[in-house]
This record gives sequence, C-alpha cells and structure tokens, in this order.
Amino acid sequence: MFARMMKVFVVVVVVVTLGGAKILYAHGDPASFGHSHHEKDDGCGGFMYGLNRIDLGDLGTKLKASGFEEFEDNFTFYGGSGYGVAGEHKIIIGGEGGGFSQNAISANQKGQKASLSGGYGLFNVGYIVFSKKNFRLFPLLGLGGGGLSLKIWETTGSAPTFDKILDGTEPKREVSMSTGGLLFNLALGADYLLVFGGDKEGEGGLLFGLRAGYILSPGKADWEMEDVDVSGGSDVRITGPYLRLVLGGGGRDK
Repeated sequence: MFARMMKVFVVVVVVVTLGGAKILYAHGDPASFGHSHHEKDDGCGGFMYGLNRIDLGDLGTKLKASGFEEFEDNFTFYGGSGYGVAGEHKIIIGGEGGGFSQNAISANQKGQKASLSGGYGLFNVGYIVFSKKNFRLFPLLGLGGGGLSLKIWETTGSAPTFDKILDGTEPKREVSMSTGGLLFNLALGADYLLVFGGDKEGEGGLLFGLRAGYILSPGKADWEMEDVDVSGGSDVRITGPYLRLVLGGGGRDK
C-alpha cells in the first residue's frame, strides 16, 4: 500500500512541478535566467541521474546473519525535476521526484534473493544567489515524503502453477516489506542554459545542471507487509548525501 502511494505521490510532484514551471514561464514577472537587471519570465525542467547514500542501519547485519550479502550504501537515482522563478526577488519554486535502486542482488545459500529499492518526491523552494549570462547558482530547501521496499524471493523449486496459486496450495515464494515517512531536503544547485533557438517573444535551449545536497528522514522506520505492521525491523532511512546531474530544457521571455 505504502509503495503504491509513494509512486502516485512522486508522479504528482513531477507533474505539478513541470506544470508550474510552464505556468511561471507563460505568466507573471519572474527574474530572468542569468540577467539580474532585466526581469523576464522563465522556467526549466529535466531528467535527473546520480547517486544517493542511504542509511541502512543494521539491515546489513541482519541480512548477513541469514546468509545474504550486505547491500552497499550508495544507490543509483533516476527521476525528474522542474522549477519556475517567481517574483522580482529570484525565488525558485519547484520540485523533484524519482526512484533509486541497487543493481546488485544479494543471495544466500537457501536459494533466496533480496533486493532493496525506493523513491521519493519533494517540493522545493530556493533563491538565486548568483547569476551571470546563462549560469545561475541557488540553494534549495525541500519538504516531501519517501519510501523503501525490501523484497525477498525464492529461486529454487519447480515453477508455480496458476491453479495451485488460486487454491492456496502453492507456497508463497515472495515477500515484500515497505517503510517510509517525511523527508527534508537541503541542496545547492547550479544550472547553465545553452540557448539555441527563439523568436521575438522568447528563447529556449538545453539545460545542464548539477545538484548536491542532503536528505534527512527524521522518523524511525516502521515496516509493513501487505498493510500489516512488521515488528523488529531495521531502522532504514532515506537519510544521506546525494549528487545528481540534470539534463533538460528551459525557456524565457526576451
């Protein structure tokens, strides 16, 4: 249940963010991209890819005790982000969302495998502290939610049959547990807009960006399995530093 809710939340954050950036570009009186003395409308959005460090708590110890290999702390992140610049004071309003995973799959001698993945969505507010030509630098503060999913499944035995699954005689081969909660984001962003097209009303181009920050999950992990609370779980949190590249597009009025 929580995993499905998080997927919906992430999608909503990205859609609202990119839509908001579009609205801010089309209306209002925001600061220009890199031109601090001439007010213009602008908005940006793009694809994000990078690394997230996750606080796994004692999950590695518990996995090792059951014969699994330990997961690494670094996870690959992929998602999207967008923002618009509102008002004459260069205030950034936007958001981001996405997921992270680890390609390596841990396995034990019992023929079981385990994987860990997750995702989150954030609403961000920032301020442009430096801008020159098509470059801008800005800190970000964010608030949102995220979740993690631990899946364990069997790889041995005969293939399951449809009828046995329906009548309950087929043993359960997969277990999924999830946890999540509130998240805070503190980051520094840098964007460069490579302008290559436009008309008398505006111009646009490719966006190249970098985000470095820290995600904090203040609450203790509460694990669930099919909407049933699981006791004694590891205190795994989406807490740690991250680094991401951004590739997308942006536009502004002339």
